[in-house]
Amino acid sequence: MEMLRRLSDPRPVARSRRAAALACLLLVGAVACGGPAGTGGGASGSATPGPPATALVLPPGEPSQPLARVALIVLENHEVSQIVANPCCPYLNSLASRGSLFTNYTAITHPSLPNYLAMTSGGVQGKKGTDNTNPIVDAPNVFAQLSATGIFWRAYEQTMPRACFRGTFAGTSPGYYALKHDPAMMFRSVSTTELCRHVVPWRGVPNVPPRFSLIIPNMCTDMHSCRPSVADAWLRQVVPRLLPRLGRNGRIVITWDEGTTNTGGGGRVATFLIGPGVPVGRVSTRYTHYGLLAAIEGVFHLQRLGFARTAHPLPLFVP
Repeated sequence: MEMLRRLSDPRPVARSRRAAALACLLLVGAVACGGPAGTGGGASGSATPGPPATALVLPPGEPSQPLARVALIVLENHEVSQIVANPCCPYLNSLASRGSLFTNYTAITHPSLPNYLAMTSGGVQGKKGTDNTNPIVDAPNVFAQLSATGIFWRAYEQTMPRACFRGTFAGTSPGYYALKHDPAMMFRSVSTTELCRHVVPWRGVPNVPPRFSLIIPNMCTDMHSCRPSVADAWLRQVVPRLLPRLGRNGRIVITWDEGTTNTGGGGRVATFLIGPGVPVGRVSTRYTHYGLLAAIEGVFHLQRLGFARTAHPLPLFVP
């Protein structure tokens, strides 16, 4: 009764304390907060204690903490066998000893563009077998989903000249910005609306990263047109700065758009997951770009799109 009186008291009370008290009442009903179940809120008595509280179990892919931040870095055109244990990429291979390395992760198809669309919308949206960016796509996508629910996001594009840039290419060879590697600007709901202001040039690691970051290096830094060692050196500069800024519930995913074979449709690509509490070791479970999208949507409590509805989510967080 004292708890209820305090909640209804018109005098100023700290919002966080009122919210915590109300949540406690909702969870335990007539049992007072802080007292053992069935004992009348901790007062002495002979009532038999009730059963212990059941731990909350979240669906796979959803974090146990509310302020998760996820950064997705997408590289280009290499099979898992070209990266793992290859002297070209010492930094990437060092990440396998700090987090999870998924060795049975496959892209959806070839070439690049449909894979970027698959991992952000749950389908190739009519672009199978082509990198033709015309026309842009009318389809539900994770960027519009995040905006609709008030979750702050950014798509960072290296060598993009300015926010909302709608050109097909920019920059100089080999470090081009390419629209075919920029899925956010391929969706009409982003590129023709104010949401395009969330698609910005990469200027280095942000001081306060958004809840979701898509980071796309240019066509040299992403292994498309330059040696893998170039991308490895870039990641060595970026990842150690980015990870601590994501916070205790931060996750970085590094994957490739496609491999060089047709395994699984688009080749088997290495996928790295690092962050506090991520299990260390190799994971041989089968995953795809659709499972990556399903995991991101799960983290932010979004409805799954397209083929992500039936995909096995990448375990970004362990409940």
